[in-house]
Amino acid sequence: MTDEPVAEPTGEEAPSISPAPVEEHTVHEAVEQPSAPVPVVEHHAAPPPAAEIRVSAPRPFSLAIARLVRALWLGSGAFLLLTAAAAFGAASNTTDAANVVGAVLTRWHYIALFAPLLLLLLEWRRSRPVMLILLFIAILLASSQALLDTRIRMIRLDSLVPISSLSPDDPLRRHFGFLHGMSSLFLIGQVIAAGVAVAMREERAL
Repeated sequence: MTDEPVAEPTGEEAPSISPAPVEEHTVHEAVEQPSAPVPVVEHHAAPPPAAEIRVSAPRPFSLAIARLVRALWLGSGAFLLLTAAAAFGAASNTTDAANVVGAVLTRWHYIALFAPLLLLLLEWRRSRPVMLILLFIAILLASSQALLDTRIRMIRLDSLVPISSLSPDDPLRRHFGFLHGMSSLFLIGQVIAAGVAVAMREERAL
């Protein structure tokens, strides 16, 4: 019995239980775990809508003011066109008709300048390129018409006789007629611009 060898674990059976997969799995888990805090970035992108709501709070008031100004602008221009046609058609002479239309034009110039300027301020934050370009053109037309009407008034005051009594070939009358025609075109252009501004669809974003 003493000669029987005692079974001892050989060196070949020990590697059968290898901790390598456990360590490898543990290492992979340790490497993959830090990706958990990624959603933190999404929380920083959420606040901007709140800021937009605060900015657009006064929207109804500004829209109401813009609509009122556009309506006043268009109505005044259309009224001036009708008044000029009626004055020259009903007056006994062109001098009286010109005096009436000139008095109305003086009031119109204030509306023609300040209405698009106010609309330009209201529309600036809304960033509507078409409306901004339209208002800028209307301001140029109103300024040009005001300068032309001032020149026309000076010619009428400096003339010793009514302009209508001058010969059609007279240089002064031809120059007066050219200025009057340009002023009428600028007025029609402003009325068209006001009509387009009224007809444009409202956008809710300011």
